Amino acid sequence: MKLKRSQIKKITQDARILRHMRLTQKLSLNEAGRLVGISGSAIAHMEQGRMDISRARLETLVKALGFSMSDYLEYYDGLEIPKNLRDECILLLRRCDLSKIEMLHPIISSLTK
Repeated sequence: MKLKRSQIKKITQDARILRHMRLTQKLSLNEAGRLVGISGSAIAHMEQGRMDISRARLETLVKALGFSMSDYLEYYDGLEIPKNLRDECILLLRRCDLSKIEMLHPIISSLTK
């Protein structure tokens, strides 16, 4: 069975930059989608690497998010994209053994009381 493009994750530098730009502007997926006339789920698919991003769509999104293509190119050419704490935590958790993760729950729960 051939997988649909939406079932294959291929997070590109374009996707990372767009996500960073959207989060920098504190826009939800739906708000960003409304700026360019597409659905929030389409934005999510782009950011998660489940949808290819054409050059024209990329330029439209970058401008709609309040950035210039020069800003975009700085990130593309190596300007560090700040890490998202949530994403970093997810990556760390994926590396852990499930039993170790389960042991963390009571510890975290005790810290929040």
